[in-house]
Amino acid sequence: MRKQVLCALVVLTVALMARTMYIVHAQTTTAAELRTQLASRYDIVALQQGIALVPKAANTRVRMIQVVNGAVTVDGDTLTASQLRDRLGADAPAIVQLTYLSAAEQRQLAAPDSVAAAQPAPGTTPAPGAGATPSPAPAVTPALPPETPTRSVERRGDIVRIGGGAVNIAENERVEGNLVAIGGPVTVDGEVTGDVVAVTGALTLGPHAVVRGEVTAVGGPFKRDPQAQVFGKVNEVGIGENIARGVPRAAARSIVGSFASRAGSLATTIARVLMFMLFVLIVTAIGQRPVQQIVARIAAEPLRAGLVGLLAEILFVPVLVVTIVALAISIIGIPLLLLVPFAIILLGVVMLVGFTSAATIAGEWTLNRFGRTERNPYLVVAVGLVVIAGVTLIGRLFALAVGGFGAPLYAVGYLIEYLAWTVGFGAAILAWLHMRRSPAPPVMSAPPATGEA
Repeated sequence: MRKQVLCALVVLTVALMARTMYIVHAQTTTAAELRTQLASRYDIVALQQGIALVPKAANTRVRMIQVVNGAVTVDGDTLTASQLRDRLGADAPAIVQLTYLSAAEQRQLAAPDSVAAAQPAPGTTPAPGAGATPSPAPAVTPALPPETPTRSVERRGDIVRIGGGAVNIAENERVEGNLVAIGGPVTVDGEVTGDVVAVTGALTLGPHAVVRGEVTAVGGPFKRDPQAQVFGKVNEVGIGENIARGVPRAAARSIVGSFASRAGSLATTIARVLMFMLFVLIVTAIGQRPVQQIVARIAAEPLRAGLVGLLAEILFVPVLVVTIVALAISIIGIPLLLLVPFAIILLGVVMLVGFTSAATIAGEWTLNRFGRTERNPYLVVAVGLVVIAGVTLIGRLFALAVGGFGAPLYAVGYLIEYLAWTVGFGAAILAWLHMRRSPAPPVMSAPPATGEA
């Protein structure tokens, strides 16, 4: 136990001695030595109460280091010595040493090379040399550069401007994020930690501009001062040139490149028509009587049938939601929720029967135009379905040949199909209502049989 306590005391003593030596070394390092260590990797800028170091090379982990009033801040976060070692690595000791410098020594560190060379180290006098006149008077401190606010004084978040307003980032401003402007001019003379994007507006980077990300100018003039720093890529896109290049490529894609997609759309339309052909033939086979009743409603009241069908389509979803909610909040209605899917399927069957009736009307009209007197119900409904979907098929064939110019045709074809479904649905509802209102025909009893005498 005593050995462990002694070992712990020895380790603690060594650590304290190492820390003391580290502090003594930090305090004895001059501003000139620190400038030599840091100037190759950082731009050193004077602040009102300290200095800032901006990495010369792109660094995703560090954008700016500030030493103000003895505290070290990296990208807005105040860090301890151990955190600095983890974040900065080999540069951490030199950064820590900056905290032991006075405000004058820190400004000397940020002064230009000529001024820093002329400034004597603290506590020393310049040695007389060849041509130099020794003077007992203390050395005169050279004039320091004016303390002007830098780009880190005012911070702003992401900037997105749409609609023509001008965006100006002054020298004393720092945008911690991206800057995007559409339709307006952008002038950057401060720092932007993210990307700068200007679309259809002038983009200007001033002499003090620092952009950590990429710079992209689309469709507008781009001016960059030689002293502006951009750590990412610079992308300049001219809209007119790209449109001129893109038109023939787009035309080629619409005619040749998308041929496979247009052929696929045609194949999908043909498969859909064949599937509905099978459905209407099945409905004709097993539901001839309701089909004829709905056909009579369409022939008698086509406009009313269309309006009723449109109203039913509009009210279907709200009525369904209200019904589900009403059943869910009542104990008795909860088991009835199991019937909701079957009700939806039944509604789909009713719409299919109505569409079959509309196809029957179209088939009869087409056969009458060609003078055909044959009334095979299967042939009639098949012809009617082809007539209803014919414009869509022709539009797809035309699009296969000439590209997007066939779009108006199959758009009209989709409208015709929708009208057939809507009118048939409304006629099915009217036929059901008419059947409920009509009294059942009386049952005629057969007269009693009489025999001849």
